[in-house]
This record gives sequence, structure tokens and C-alpha cells, in this order.
Amino acid sequence: MKLLILALTFFSINLLGKDYFIDFHAKNIINEKHDYSKGNYYNILKLDGSFTDSLGNYGNFNALASVELKNSKIKQHFVSAEITYQNETVIYAQGSRTSEEFEQGTGILIISSTHKSLNELIGTKCIYGINFFKSTSFTSTKCNISDASEKQLMKVKD
Repeated sequence: MKLLILALTFFSINLLGKDYFIDFHAKNIINEKHDYSKGNYYNILKLDGSFTDSLGNYGNFNALASVELKNSKIKQHFVSAEITYQNETVIYAQGSRTSEEFEQGTGILIISSTHKSLNELIGTKCIYGINFFKSTSFTSTKCNISDASEKQLMKVKD
């Protein structure tokens, strides 16, 4: 019985999708901040850089992010990322973070818009972790994609 449950669990996980990894490296090219008081501010960032993925794709990346803190807690946070693959195909992802996620350096992005050749990715949820060293960001992203999405991403190299 345990073997049957284990087999069904494994099979259902494989039906849910495949892991797709993207690593982003970017420079913080705009960092504007309004400091209202200690623990209260509004900050806008623009990141510009490159990426590679687990399928051998690569390209350019830029992101716009805004965060507002009130009493050292996030009042609002939003990020929009533009990802341009080596064949000039573009996808957009958007997300926001809670105070806890912000402190941990984690968050969730959802692919919101794509070129028609990557339309299977729309709605894909990705978890990311981000670290900064001076003005450089390092982001590791993991998405769960369908077989159809993977096939579309594999064609980017063609």
C-alpha cells in the first residue's frame, strides 16, 4: 500500500510540471529614495542585466521595483520584470512581496505577458531569492512549467 501511495505521489508530481531555473545578474542603475523618517520610506529601483536558464537560453533582463515601508513594515511592494531571450522573444513577469518575504530576500513572480510563441508560460508562478552586493543583484528563480511550456522554451534556441 505504501508503495502504491509513493508511486501515485511521484506520478502526480510529474503531472504538475517540470522545474525551470533562471539565474539573473543585474546592476542597480536607478535607486531613488524618499526617506520620510526612520523606518518610513519610498524607494524605486531599476535593475539592468542578463540571465541564463536551465534549458541553455540566455538574454537580457531589466526590472522596475517600488517599495514603501511604514513602521519598518512593507506597506506596498511591486516588481515588473522584462526578460528578452536571445531570439528577441520577450516575456514579462510581475510580483509583490510581504514584509517577511522582503526580509528573507524571497518573493513570487507570475508571468503575465509573453510573445505568442511562449504563450503557454502565461500564469506560470515562479519563486525567487535575491541578494545584493553593493549595486549588483543576484537572483535565483525556480518556476514549475508544463511540458508545453518547456517545448516552447526549447524552440527559443532554434
